[in-house]
Amino acid sequence: MARGSRRGRNRRPTRFADGSAAWTPSKQQEDVPPSPARSVHPQEHPVNPVGSALETGTPETPRTGTSGEPRIQPNEPLSASQMMEAMMQQQATSRSDMMRMMEMQQRFMEQQQQFMQQQLQHQRQQMTPQYLQGATSRQEHHVSLAEFKKFAPSAFKGTSDPLESETWLNEMEKIFNALRCPDEDRVTFATFMLLGEADIWWNVERGKMGQNTTSLTWEGFKELFRDKYIPQSVRRQKFREFTRLEQGNMTVAEYAAKFEELARYAPGQVENERERAEKFESGLRARIRQQVSTFELSSYKDVVNKALVVERGLNDTQEERERILKKRNRQAELQNKHGKNTEFRPKKQTTGNDKTQRKDTVKCYRCGGPHYQSECNWFNGNCFSCGQQGHRADTCPNRGEQQTRQASQPIQGAPTNQATQNEQQQGGQQSPRTQGRVYALTQHDADASNTVVTGTIEISSTNAYILIDPGATHSFVSADFVGRNSTLISLPLETELCVSIPNGDVILVNSVCKDCILNIEGRKMKVDLLVLVMKNFDMILGMDWLAAYHATVDCFKKTVKFQISGQPEFTFSGNRVLPPPKVISAIQAKRLLRKGDEGFLAMVVGTQLEELKLEDIPIVREFPDAFPEDLPGLPPDREVEFSIDLIPGTGPISKAPYRMAPAELKVLKEQLQELLDKGFVRPSVSPWGAPVLFVKKKDGSFRLCIDYREINGVTVRNKYPLPRIDDLFDQLQGAQIFSKLDLRSGYHQLRIKAEDIPKTAFRTRYGHYEFLVMPFGLTNAPAVFMDLMNRVFKSYLDQFVVVFIDDILVYSKSPQEHEEHLRIVLQTLRENKLYGKLQKCEFWLNSITFLGHVISKDGISVDPKKVEAVVDWSKPTNVSEVRSFLGMAGYYRRFVEGFSRIAMPLSRLTQKQVKLNGRRIVSRVFRS
Repeated sequence: MARGSRRGRNRRPTRFADGSAAWTPSKQQEDVPPSPARSVHPQEHPVNPVGSALETGTPETPRTGTSGEPRIQPNEPLSASQMMEAMMQQQATSRSDMMRMMEMQQRFMEQQQQFMQQQLQHQRQQMTPQYLQGATSRQEHHVSLAEFKKFAPSAFKGTSDPLESETWLNEMEKIFNALRCPDEDRVTFATFMLLGEADIWWNVERGKMGQNTTSLTWEGFKELFRDKYIPQSVRRQKFREFTRLEQGNMTVAEYAAKFEELARYAPGQVENERERAEKFESGLRARIRQQVSTFELSSYKDVVNKALVVERGLNDTQEERERILKKRNRQAELQNKHGKNTEFRPKKQTTGNDKTQRKDTVKCYRCGGPHYQSECNWFNGNCFSCGQQGHRADTCPNRGEQQTRQASQPIQGAPTNQATQNEQQQGGQQSPRTQGRVYALTQHDADASNTVVTGTIEISSTNAYILIDPGATHSFVSADFVGRNSTLISLPLETELCVSIPNGDVILVNSVCKDCILNIEGRKMKVDLLVLVMKNFDMILGMDWLAAYHATVDCFKKTVKFQISGQPEFTFSGNRVLPPPKVISAIQAKRLLRKGDEGFLAMVVGTQLEELKLEDIPIVREFPDAFPEDLPGLPPDREVEFSIDLIPGTGPISKAPYRMAPAELKVLKEQLQELLDKGFVRPSVSPWGAPVLFVKKKDGSFRLCIDYREINGVTVRNKYPLPRIDDLFDQLQGAQIFSKLDLRSGYHQLRIKAEDIPKTAFRTRYGHYEFLVMPFGLTNAPAVFMDLMNRVFKSYLDQFVVVFIDDILVYSKSPQEHEEHLRIVLQTLRENKLYGKLQKCEFWLNSITFLGHVISKDGISVDPKKVEAVVDWSKPTNVSEVRSFLGMAGYYRRFVEGFSRIAMPLSRLTQKQVKLNGRRIVSRVFRS
């Protein structure tokens, strides 16, 4: 025990850097090397392996010195040499211990690393079978209701606001994703948060599904939820909003947020990242889109980030421009009001030239022109040609006088040559000015020169009337054009430019529009445009631009050829001035022919499209009986008959016939006989009687109409709904091939109830008659005929058929589908004995006009003829004409951004308390 105790006392612990300890041998054991450590598997013996190695050793050896001699006993006296020897032995022992400790630490680190690798490999082996069996960690993860409620989810009580419903659904989706909630738990937790009306709805749905409720997926629940609280009409509306979405007055960040909100309702429009980026880019404002498009980005995130950068740059530029313009205007106004400080200087006499120079330094805050804002024609709505109100420059009655005056007088605000010389003589007070020139500034100058080319090009999505002048040293843009085009931003020039004009005067130019993009023959070309006051041209392209693009001007052909390095040649064709036609009288022509001169006779023949032939139309030629030359007679008895229900107590109403011209009486007699022959009318002895009148058709012929306004006033209205046109168009998504069928005298293919036939009686110069078929002009006719057509095509509506009263549109996604669809529709017409008018039908078209709109695979647009009718509408002179115009224009309001704001001045004129005070006021409001 004493020996063991002594051994224990002589061993001492050693602390490592990581806080662990190991026992080290004493001096008595310093010469005894430790035995090799036993290999211990980490799982068998988790104890520190270093400790095991240190505790394993040989029995204690006798205490001897390094030479084998016995050590000196503690009680023996030591000499100096012995003391030195003992100290050296102690140092050697310390170094040996240190080396052994370092070796043991290294072995310990290696074993620890090996142990960790084995543990990691063991974990991987346990996880691999789970992935091979398709069991993911998310699927194994179950969420409790308490965990779900920690996120404080909102309850849903049911609402009529689709946006609120969509917000709640998105909130649930976020919480489930954060919890990694399994699909079966999502439905349970979501329905747990339903309260009130929403809870009642879910109980009803659960009762309908029965045992299938347990198999309902989260996607299935969302579909049920959206059908209830986010109806299809709302989703269609959101889809339309997305297709028409543009940045407008929104910032890029606001536009991006709106874009992402609406994109959920149009997944087919943005199926991939590129389509998403292109759609977002196309809706940006022109100034931002123009710069973003040059980078050709295909990532939506990159496009948004680049648009934000461009917007920030434009805002900084605009702020800098406004700051400079405000400063200049403020300085100029102070100078004009108070003059310069003359307290210690003699007053300088002001000359006319000084006034001109002073005003030339002013820059309009609105358009950038050399005048004050109060004098700005663009801001005040004045004519750009003469400066007066009440008309525009293109209809200016003083335009010819203004051009002559401009050609003979210097432009207002331009300093004369003498003024320029005086400024140059004042050296040191004015900054140096470069010289420029332009040889043509007006249309009169251009017509007098044979070395210039005029034409129209596109700049920043706006057409501009340009002059290409090789004699001009620089390129210029009209100050008025800059004011009208918000995409052009003028910046101050570092050095003012003196430009000499054809009449010898000089104009100072001090602002420029940099890096403007011109679109010529589909190619984008940059140009720096100096802002110049000119009237007849929007832009002058001079030698600086022509040289940059290696352009060659052909003055005779009025063309400009561009030879840009690395690109194929292309040519811009300008406006050619044609010589006036030479006209001679018939007497002169006869005299020339007598002399033997040759004459040539030219005849103009009107050409029309060939009449549609039934045998040339696929599928349609199989149904010749559906397109007869005329209706075969009275229609068969149908499920729907036309009735006239009157307000109780109403007696018969009879009106005297209207007076007609002889030509109208002739047509009336012919059409009456035709109706009698077909059996559509018969002589009547009814106490009812309405007058007749004629309405002119598109082809110039007359249509017989009965004036049923009196009977319509006492008729009970049929509330059968007519379909909304925009809802009809929503069904056409993805369609590429169209056919349109128009029924022949559609109303005449429906009988009238026998008891109501006398109420249709009408009086004419040639007798008293009544209709056996539904006539035109009765108030309930459209609703009843719509009811008939819906019953006939009920099985196919909104699948491949759209019907609006007697107009039938068949649409398909492929030619193969269209064959089948067209055959079904024609067979349905045949079975119901409904007949079409072949001349008014159109088949197998990629683009078709239907209900005033042009429909194609690219979408829906306004019929150009309708646009022309609105544009060419004569100015209204009374309230009735104002209402008529608003009704016509309002039909296409969804294609006009801010229609209500634009139409507000005209809408006010229809109010009773507002009077039309004078033609001038109406004209100005109508033009706005």
